[in-house]
Amino acid sequence: MEYPLNEAGLDWSQPGDGSSLAEAIAAAANADPDALLPARPVTGRKPAVGAKKHFSCAFVYGSGAGRVMHTESLTEKHVAFALLARPDVVELKNQVLFTWDADDGSKKWHHFDLFITKTDGSRVAIMVKYDEKLSSEEFQAEIADIASHVTDEFADRVTIITEKHLDPVDLHNAKLFKAVRRRDPEVDMAMRDAVSNLVGAAKIGDLVAHTGLGGRGFRSIARLIGARELELQRPMRIDYDTHVIRRAA
Repeated sequence: MEYPLNEAGLDWSQPGDGSSLAEAIAAAANADPDALLPARPVTGRKPAVGAKKHFSCAFVYGSGAGRVMHTESLTEKHVAFALLARPDVVELKNQVLFTWDADDGSKKWHHFDLFITKTDGSRVAIMVKYDEKLSSEEFQAEIADIASHVTDEFADRVTIITEKHLDPVDLHNAKLFKAVRRRDPEVDMAMRDAVSNLVGAAKIGDLVAHTGLGGRGFRSIARLIGARELELQRPMRIDYDTHVIRRAA
């Protein structure tokens, strides 16, 4: 996994007509209250959600009712969002237990913050840490020791992701995909029909204007992008000026 080393910075102040990320999140919050409850989280340990001295949260991801995931830092939450938005990630787990036998015969253990399975079948165990912590020689020795004991049976490789590895454009789009995950069947059907014969690239704003669906249409297009039914013509922040193309068969 390669990530540009950029600082994350998001502008939540832009006004709009239902197309902004903040408005998409508000729309998700007002979704059908009779929908099925999401599945409980499945983890190797229970994260300390609700702790008073550091950030923690719970969010829902996945199709349909989805599943709950708990995270214990804002960086961990953002990394999870970014990974869920990647087309090469087919499964994401968190707090995955790894154990090994130390040289002195004792049993040691570590919970990897995140664990992904990719489309090629490879598995990556991920430590999510703040960048400043990487300067500690003691910490470097600790993570090197853990990684040295990871076998092919557990994961194909171990990696560390910090807040410096998160591209702000990718993070914005990942948050948008998360915010619009709940389907709007009538609008989604209309938007699929509108793009079914799309040749070349089209601007999202033009598609929304053509259908007359406003902010709901924008959110539907974001869902189609997140579902890989549409693709961005080039990597950029998703807004009305973004051009999309049909995904190649």
